[in-house]
Amino acid sequence: MSDIKIIVDTGADIPPETADKYNIGIISFLSLFGEKQYVQGKDITNSEFFDMLESFDGFPTTSQTPYADMYDYFKKECEEHESVIYFALSGVASGQYQTANLVKSEIEEENPEADFHVVDSQKFSLYIAQTAVHAAQMAQAGKSVEEIIEECEKYIKTWRCYLLVDTLKYLEKGGRLSKAAAFVGTMLDIKPILTIEHGLVESLDKLRGKKKLIDKLIEKVGEDSDLDTENVKFLIVQSDEKKGNEAREKLQEIYGEDCIEMYGEFGPLIGTHVGRGALAIIPRIKQ
Repeated sequence: MSDIKIIVDTGADIPPETADKYNIGIISFLSLFGEKQYVQGKDITNSEFFDMLESFDGFPTTSQTPYADMYDYFKKECEEHESVIYFALSGVASGQYQTANLVKSEIEEENPEADFHVVDSQKFSLYIAQTAVHAAQMAQAGKSVEEIIEECEKYIKTWRCYLLVDTLKYLEKGGRLSKAAAFVGTMLDIKPILTIEHGLVESLDKLRGKKKLIDKLIEKVGEDSDLDTENVKFLIVQSDEKKGNEAREKLQEIYGEDCIEMYGEFGPLIGTHVGRGALAIIPRIKQ
């Protein structure tokens, strides 16, 4: 088995038990509520974050891992492993990828033997988590770093996100949606279905009304002509456990008990923009 350490950041929303199972490292972004700063995954739990988000008089922000902390973390991992692969949050949406490359250059200048690779996932959340698991499995099977990166850059594109949010206000406050679009959507009960393309959140479709939204979303997913019907698999990520469990049960009723590849919850990084009550169904698609 190759000694290859796989690392993600808290933007991957990887379930802790999955990270432990595959020995996947996690580097943390920061959440800022005014002048108060919290290290995601350490200083604040997901539940605590959403409670604070709803009660905070203002809009919290997120910040990439401080340079010195990132340097110390990756330097240690490079010293302890033959190779390190970091699947970073979308470089278009965050400066984390660029900062990681600066750290990479400094580490390699000090230690030319370090084999450190920074990969721009161009995605968010369980897209990255599931790809990290795929990479860890390949490493366990003895695949080379080059083989893992090449395969994973293809693999991450074999999933498509269908995201519903309970409220549009966080997308609006975070600059992901115009005030006019948020106002019209709220007044007309229009729920945009969002996806991830070109490293950013984009509109995919829309639903109307407030009733049976999960049924409607699952119906939309089932209508996707690219759905891999020969091996139907889904990732589910939520900031409302009730909705997540309902979606999981309904998908299993339709596609079988083994159709859920990974189930997780939105953490503070993505949660800042989607708020409590969000649900994403991410099906495997044909390539």
